[in-house]
Amino acid sequence: MKGALSAAAACGAACLLASCGGPGGTTADVPLTAASAYARGHQLYATGRPVEAERDLRRAAALDSTMADPLVDLGAIYYERGGRESDVTKRADEYREARGFLARADALGYADAEGYDRLCELCTALHDARGFVKYAKKSADRYPYDRQYFNLGVAYAEVEDWPAVVKTQHEAVEKFHQSPYLAGYYREMGRAYMKMNRDQTAERTLEAGMQAADARIAVLRKGPSGTSAEELRRLQEDRIGILTLLRRLYTVYRETDKLAQAERLLKDAGAPK
Repeated sequence: MKGALSAAAACGAACLLASCGGPGGTTADVPLTAASAYARGHQLYATGRPVEAERDLRRAAALDSTMADPLVDLGAIYYERGGRESDVTKRADEYREARGFLARADALGYADAEGYDRLCELCTALHDARGFVKYAKKSADRYPYDRQYFNLGVAYAEVEDWPAVVKTQHEAVEKFHQSPYLAGYYREMGRAYMKMNRDQTAERTLEAGMQAADARIAVLRKGPSGTSAEELRRLQEDRIGILTLLRRLYTVYRETDKLAQAERLLKDAGAPK
């Protein structure tokens, strides 16, 4: 995720770099504006010079507080820096900086799908469950697709808002019948019902999820080889999650036959005991 470089900014970057590199040229030859500072910083970042880029991007942000693109690039720089950091405390510091810049860009109206994904990831890494809900909801509102609905359900689970988990995942099941997240929707719903002490509803939901997952997996296996490998992997993993929850319910309520079947299916799927 990188800020979009406008034509004017690109021209500014070319002029600014030319003035720095030409005979006798200095940066004083070109008036410094937010656009020219951003253009130079963006180009430096895009060419793998983040330390130099940061200086110009910060300058651009200071010159124009309504400009989101420098903040997006700064967020990306700190995010990538944090990802390379082995020290847990220092990594968290870098991630907090990244979240701060991207949150400011969002407040300015920068509603980018990848930006929301990154904000959700950063909030999760920083154990900021409320922030995760905030940006997952914004993402699902702006991009109402299957993955965004699933992430929103997971976010609500983080703050233990179980009715909201059920609502969002039920809506997702109704909208996205062929989604790779289909079994995940049922798993999250079933788990939420269990947390709400509605075990019978949870059992019915999870068993329906097993049927939906098996039907979708059967369709994918009939398709061209390799075309749906990732979707198949996700469905199978979430199917194991469903079976694990069902095993817990069958154990509690001593449903012996169903428990034996769940144990067998888990074993066939290669799930750990």
